[in-house]
Parts: sequence; C-alpha cells; structure tokens
Amino acid sequence: MAEVVQRHLEDMLSEFEQAKSIGMFTEAEIKKIVRTRRRHEYKIIRRTKEKECYLDYIKYETHLLKLVQLRREKLKLGRIYKKDEIDLAIKRRVERLFRSVCHRFKNDINLWLTFIEFLKKQHDYSTASSTFTNALHTHGNKYWLWIMAAKFELETMVSPSSARSLFQRALRLMPQEKKLWLEYFKFELLYVELIQKRQQVLDRTKQETQDDNEDDAILQGKIVEIVFVNAQATVENDPAFICSFVKILNEFSKLSFVERLIDQIYSVLKEKYSSNALAQSLLAQRPLINERKMIDEAAKKDQDVSFMIAILEQQARENYEEQLKNSIVDTNELWNLYLEFCVQRLRQASDTNKIEHISICDQVFSSASEQISLTAERYLEWASIVDHNRAKFVMQKATDTYPSDASLWNKRLSLLIEESADSKAVKKEFSLACQNPDVKKSPLIWNTVIEYAEEHDKKWTEILYEQSQFESFDLSVTLQLKSKYLQWVNQTKSIKEVRELFDKLSVRIPASLPFYMDYVKIEQSSFNPDNKRVKTAFEQAITYFGKTSADLWLVYLDYLKQRQSLDFITISRIHSRALHTLESDELTRFNTECALKNLA
Repeated sequence: MAEVVQRHLEDMLSEFEQAKSIGMFTEAEIKKIVRTRRRHEYKIIRRTKEKECYLDYIKYETHLLKLVQLRREKLKLGRIYKKDEIDLAIKRRVERLFRSVCHRFKNDINLWLTFIEFLKKQHDYSTASSTFTNALHTHGNKYWLWIMAAKFELETMVSPSSARSLFQRALRLMPQEKKLWLEYFKFELLYVELIQKRQQVLDRTKQETQDDNEDDAILQGKIVEIVFVNAQATVENDPAFICSFVKILNEFSKLSFVERLIDQIYSVLKEKYSSNALAQSLLAQRPLINERKMIDEAAKKDQDVSFMIAILEQQARENYEEQLKNSIVDTNELWNLYLEFCVQRLRQASDTNKIEHISICDQVFSSASEQISLTAERYLEWASIVDHNRAKFVMQKATDTYPSDASLWNKRLSLLIEESADSKAVKKEFSLACQNPDVKKSPLIWNTVIEYAEEHDKKWTEILYEQSQFESFDLSVTLQLKSKYLQWVNQTKSIKEVRELFDKLSVRIPASLPFYMDYVKIEQSSFNPDNKRVKTAFEQAITYFGKTSADLWLVYLDYLKQRQSLDFITISRIHSRALHTLESDELTRFNTECALKNLA
C-alpha cells in the first residue's frame, strides 16, 4: 500500500518542481500539498473503497486547479506557460480519479454527470463525448441521458450524424418513450435549419449530385415526415402525443414544408381522434397556425396585422362553438380547453385589444357556466378577468355553486371590502360565509376579515380575535391568529393587557412558537421589562418546542448573555439542556450556530 502511494507521489515530482521554479507555490505550500495528497491517496487504496474518499480527493484537486489558474493571473505567467507540466497534470489526475470512482460505483448516475460537467468546464469535449458513451452502457434505460448525450453531440461537438445515431439507438431500446420521439423530431427539424444555413453561407446553385439530392430530401422534410409517421405508428391511441408534434412544428414555422406536415397531422387527428377533446381543440385553433409567420413578415414590412389576427381568432372561436354543438367528445373537457384558449388569447392581446378580449372571455365563461359545472378555480379565473361589478356577480354565482369553498367566499368578501363598504355589510357577508362549517374553519377568510376590522372597527376586531381563540374553531385558525392577536393588543393597548392576554393564551392549545417569541420581543421592548416573565415564556416554549427548534435555544442563550447579572454557570446549564433535549438534525444545527458565534 505504501509503495503504491509513494510511487504516485513520485510521479508528481516534476509537477512540483515546475510549480516551484516559476514561483507559483512556495516550498511550504508544496509540502502541504504533498501531505494532503498522501492522505487522500491512502484513503482511496483501502481494501474497502468509499465513494466519499474519491469525491473529497476530486474536490481538493479541482480547488487546487482553480488556485493554479488564479496564481497564473496574479503572477502574469500567461495561460500557456508550463501548462502541460502543471495544469494538465492536475486535470489528468482528476480525470483518473473520476474514471476510477465511476468504474467502482457505476450505478450512481450523478458521478457520471459530475465527471461530464468537469470535462465540459475544461473544454475537453472529446473525452466528455466518450464519457457519455460509457455512461450509457450502464444507464441505457434512462431516456433523458440519451437526449442529453444527443444534444451534446449536436450543439457542442457539431456532429448531427452522431446525435442521430444516439436517438435511433435509444428508440430501438425504448420505442414507447414519447419524449425521445419528440426530441428526435425536433432534432431533425434543427438539422434542416442547419442545412439551410449552410447553403446560405455557401451561396451555391443547385447541382445534380448525390449529396444535393440528399440535401433536397432533407430540405423537403422527408426525414422529419418519416420520424412522425414512425412515431404515431409506434405510440398508438395517444392524441395528446400527436398534438405535441404540432406544437414543435409551430416553433419552426419558417421552414417551407411545415405547413404541409401540419396538414398531415391534422388529417390524422381528424380521422383517428374525432372523439378526443384535445384533438378537436387543436383542430379548432387551426386558423391561427400561421400567426407567428404573419407577425414576423408584417414586422419586416412595418405592417399591422392585428385586424387579420382578430378575424382568425373569430374563426377559431366559431370552430369551437361548432364542435361543441356537433361533437361527440366530452363537452366538459372541450369547454375547459375553449376557456383556456380564450384566456391565453387575452394574455397575448395588446393593450388596445384588451377590452375586446375581456368581453369575449366573459361571454365564453358565461356560456360555459350554463352548459357545464365550472370548477372553483375557473370561477376565480373568471372573476380575475372581468371588472369589479361583474366579478361580484361571478363570485355570488360561484358561492351558490360551491357554498363550502373558502377561497370563493374569501374572494367574494375581498370584493366587498374593495368597495369601501361599511362594517355592517362586511359583518353580514362574513356571517353568511360562516354559516358553512368548512368556511368558518378556514384561516384564509379569518385573516381577510380581521385585516379589514383592524382598520375600521376596533371593537369588532377584539370580538373576532376572541372568537378565534375561545370558540370551537379549527385549530389552524387558532394557531395562525394567536400571535397576531398578541401583536394587535400590543399596538392598541398597554403592556399590562398584553401580559394578561399572554397568561390567558399561553395555557391554551395549540402552542405557537411565534406567539412565545413575539411576546419575548414585546416584553423586552417595553418601558419596564419583566425579566422573570421573559424567562417563564422561554421555559414554556421549551416545553413544547425544545426538541424541534434550535433557534429557540439560540435566542434564549443570547438573551441570557445580554443580562450581565447572570453568571457563566447559568448559561452553561441552559446550553447543556439544549444538547440533551434537541433532536439530531436540530442538534447539529445548534452546534454549528454556536461554533460560528464563538468564532465571530
């Protein structure tokens, strides 16, 4: 074992001599590097190999490599001078360590990815390419790794043939993996763009050669079409998968064959998936298929195409309406897709067309609510689109449909509050909402009404807080408002009343850590703080949260240290209690924080 380590260190001798000769490292620094490397070398040649030992060694060497690069800049040695003898020697050592750990722990994909990332940073792309290949031998069942490798070959190695080969190998292994088909389809489209750019750069005329014929077939989208045909033949009865191809093609609208291929996909959707809502939704949006192309061409000519797009949108909406009347699909799903389409168009609309799109959305939502049962989320979306008065009507309809949904009642109450209504109207609305037990137990609506009451009605605020703490509510309401109640009393009343409230609430469950911590802050910031009460609050908090909160113990210790009357023995006793009380993770954090504070 010692002989192996010594031989490895002797192999580093030239590296050390060169670093010392150019003044990159001092003799003392080199000795320290030798000691550290010797320690790491002994760890990795143990009979029982541990992954962490390799990773620690790799981490040390990569940090050393960064230090070498910084020293080069500082000493103005240049990027090339003695690079082979020093920088590359460290890099090769890191590669050797990575290869060794990846070989021994080949099932850990993160090791392979870390190795590849290191090689990329070092611009060693050929080695990264071969490492991808080695990783795929072990992790060939991970489709995303094949995609990552293929993208690397295309984007970094600029080798479309290698990327295509990887995609095809992956699809032979996992023919049902949809993501692979979609990424391969996208790759072939990117390759067509690459060929087009190459032709533009060369600016050559078309010649009747074999290569040109091959390029013509590519430019006409023949390969792309074959990929789609094979994909839909392999992955059957999945219209969502077919629709995904159209979305990809929309990104390549400038290619000449895209429109033809989209027509082909639409034909497949129409023939095979006439009863599928997603397929019918895509067919309805067909008039807008060339929207991006129209906008780009209009921008070049400085023309306004908003009127034409509005006509196309109207055609799409008419298609939806027609399908909803005659279609055999699930109308509930199709209505929701129609709503999503309208909302999407609203978001994309310019400021000048916003009002018109809001009106259209309102009409479609209204029609949908008469035909199907809208979800609570849809009602909230509808209310967020329309104006205030219309939103009030929508939320009234929503709460009639879902009387136990707290989010709907909260929105309805918020709309009333926005009108600056008097407290009587808000109280009436809140009482109406609380008639449903599920709504009454929701912290959401309680927070909303208390925020309003704090600004407009002090007496009602206190009543609400008292109800939240002492009447039979869900514990989540009590817990959330406990600390808030204490803070409100502190802002509006005297410290005496704060103390009385604390004494009253501290004995009631559920316990709240923020409640205790807020009281400590309030007491400490008072004109005449009662340290005995502060200590009692800490001790009560420890009873409930001593095992699970390192922060509680840290704040307690800080408080004790600030009090000069307490001696070191008392502080040590509290520290010892913390060590014996805290659970494992919090104990580790407690020790770390204490160590950092001692260093500060």
